[in-house]
Amino acid sequence: MDKPGSLILSAIQSGRRSLWQILRIWPYSIKELAQHLERLHAEGWIRPVSRGWSEIALTEEGERRAAEVPLGLENVCLHCQGKGVQIPSAWLARFSDIVKDRPLPVAEYDQGFMRAEDAVARVAFIHRMGDLARRDILLIGDDDLVSVALAITGLAGRIAVIDIDDRLREFIERANREYHFAIEFHRLDLRQPLPPEFLAQFDTFITDPVETLPGIELFLSRATSSLRGPDAAGYFGLTTLEASRQKWHHIESLLLRMNLVVTDILRDFSIYPEKENQWEQFYTTYEMMTLFDVEGTLPDCDWYRSSFIRVEAIADPRPTIEGASELSLEELYLDDETVASPHQ
Repeated sequence: MDKPGSLILSAIQSGRRSLWQILRIWPYSIKELAQHLERLHAEGWIRPVSRGWSEIALTEEGERRAAEVPLGLENVCLHCQGKGVQIPSAWLARFSDIVKDRPLPVAEYDQGFMRAEDAVARVAFIHRMGDLARRDILLIGDDDLVSVALAITGLAGRIAVIDIDDRLREFIERANREYHFAIEFHRLDLRQPLPPEFLAQFDTFITDPVETLPGIELFLSRATSSLRGPDAAGYFGLTTLEASRQKWHHIESLLLRMNLVVTDILRDFSIYPEKENQWEQFYTTYEMMTLFDVEGTLPDCDWYRSSFIRVEAIADPRPTIEGASELSLEELYLDDETVASPHQ
């Protein structure tokens, strides 16, 4: 039994599981899960409980085989949930209160925000790595409102946000007035270069890029162009659900060309809550619903998550894209792996 197959059998060893419960711990892409489910079904190890792959169980033969491959799929630290950082309770309480009336995601910009504790955990990790205190920080896209979590600490130098969503601008401007923050907001379609006054002006960037290869190259190029020089750092989220190992390999090669080296990868650091995002209507356009034949079946758990990656410049940062981009919105947001992204 290969590793992906063993993971699936182990996941349902103690009883039937929903597709979403398996995805919550699945370390490969969504499309690969579909392929392995079909293969294990053909080999007689698993069976669908209901229509499509909405719920999955072992066959008798699968139960015998699963007993041979027990794995610790969820043996993470219960205290830090595998993050390796302690979240300051005062930061989390204040952040949660401020963002309770945040704008909801819209499909137009492929939005979705992480849990409050994960946004604050990002800030705690950035601080641990020396990239927060007295540092000038640029956020490329900020529907997670990490800029607010940064501002709460009072430790950063300059905090600037670049985003295309005017609802975020209005929210951040209101937070500045009510809480005496000084978060800058600049509206920009990233297909246009950063303004000259943003080039080589920041110590740290934070972004959650789209996961198409042309799109992530554009996001990382814009972010890299903002860095001052060697020792500057960047942070970004990346999934394995919509980015295969082949795509990760391409991204790592791209980072090296930009004179950036990966220093840390924190697995499944950020979880995206179904209830708070209220994005049920998005699922009607997800290709994965047809892929698994589960149209009309909504998640029974928070399953979408991303890893948190830190990079550091080892020489002068060198973006691979500097001028305007002619990418269409479809090329920016969608490829054959982005099966859990809204299709317009």
